[in-house]
Amino acid sequence: MRIIAGKWRGKKLTAPAGTGTRPTSDRAKEMLFNILTTHLLKQGKNWDGLILADVFAGSGAIGAEALSRGAQQALFIENDAAALACLRQNTAGMSGAVVLARDATQPLSHAPVDIIFMDAPYGKGLWQRSLAALASAGWIDDRTLIIIETDREEEETLPEGWGLEQRRSAGRNVFLFARLVPDGQ
Repeated sequence: MRIIAGKWRGKKLTAPAGTGTRPTSDRAKEMLFNILTTHLLKQGKNWDGLILADVFAGSGAIGAEALSRGAQQALFIENDAAALACLRQNTAGMSGAVVLARDATQPLSHAPVDIIFMDAPYGKGLWQRSLAALASAGWIDDRTLIIIETDREEEETLPEGWGLEQRRSAGRNVFLFARLVPDGQ
């Protein structure tokens, strides 16, 4: 596992041993960042100045990739001790990396971010609970793009109040691109 592009291109990343963490494959990560970069370009933006939250961060590969490409800040939310050790090692020396050692279903209050990436443990309903908690804590507004990585066997229905913009598959992984639907729409 490595950073694919940008300032830290080629940097190797570590992941905790065992099956508790499933790092996004380089192929799936490349597809994801191609989609995100195209999405930003359509809005007349690039990675500069963006704030991304890597929720259930594991090794931090998604947030590290965003920082390498020019994101201003990556907020990593993780509570597993082994994953936190790898995450801190992987982001050491990266300006803009903020590691938040906490449960993603109980986030602290925060201003809205540009992009939230979630790769929760499959089949436990954690991404749905975290999505609601992040919205309640102020992390999300109607401009925040949410990407949820799930297993193709997992229930993919978004909760009421969320709109699906795109669904993409990469092997066993499914990426749901969603936004909060503004009130009254």
